[in-house]
Amino acid sequence: MRINEQQVVSDLLYSLGQDRQSIDQLQEQISSGKVVNTPSDDPTLNQRLMLLQDQVNQNKSYNDNLQYAQSFLTMQESALGSAVTTLTNIKTMMLSAANDSNPQDQQNYGTQLGQYITQLVDLANSKYGSKYVFGGTQTTAQPFFMNSNGTSVSVNPNGIDGALKIDVGFQISEQYNVTGQEAFNGGQLFNDLIALQNKLTSGTAPSQADLTTVSNYLNSMISSNAKAGSMLNRVQLIQSQLSSQTQSLQTTMSNLGDTDIASAVIKMQQQQTTLNSALQTGAQLIKLSLVNYL
Repeated sequence: MRINEQQVVSDLLYSLGQDRQSIDQLQEQISSGKVVNTPSDDPTLNQRLMLLQDQVNQNKSYNDNLQYAQSFLTMQESALGSAVTTLTNIKTMMLSAANDSNPQDQQNYGTQLGQYITQLVDLANSKYGSKYVFGGTQTTAQPFFMNSNGTSVSVNPNGIDGALKIDVGFQISEQYNVTGQEAFNGGQLFNDLIALQNKLTSGTAPSQADLTTVSNYLNSMISSNAKAGSMLNRVQLIQSQLSSQTQSLQTTMSNLGDTDIASAVIKMQQQQTTLNSALQTGAQLIKLSLVNYL
């Protein structure tokens, strides 16, 4: 008889411990707002939440890359847009010069063209932070150099070409630059304009071939600007898609891992009632056990 009573008491104590543990777990879930506070709470759910969080972290890294690329391309698009404006002004001025037979006027046009060339070189050396945006992969080296008397423009001997790429997904990358080789024809743009400047300064009006050269460079610059804009739109689209995906992941994590406070409070109250009843029953059993023992 005593053995059976001891077994009953032992089972009761175990049950009380389980009830107390359940209440403690519910209290922690309510306090933290999370269903899983330690891996042992729910190993399967914990693993799933960890995988979801890992994807969120990866998306954040991709988004950081995209944000940098967006800023970089915004700088490129702005510089190329200004270059289009400058070349448009040069074309307009050349049309005027072609219809002007006054040598002094041609010299004035030449002086103005020299100022436009300087503007273009400055735009070609635009920077985002410490990075030259038209240096190709050589972003830390100045891509274009005008000599002291403005008679020629040279390029970085290590090159001004090469695609810059970022990771935007698993094994997915995107280019985010228009190279100096493409946008400024490897520097040939400047030297052709300088040759035209020398011609004007000598008092000679531009020929039809000269006008065609300027028009071709303008059209090329417009294409480069459009390419930068297209890349920028692509980056922004991927950012939007990534943001939606991250939001969906976070919603799933919230649905799986966040505590339903109202439900948890009700469960804890029910568990507390069960524990109190068990304690009362246990007290009676212990009294009976003591009477039998005596």
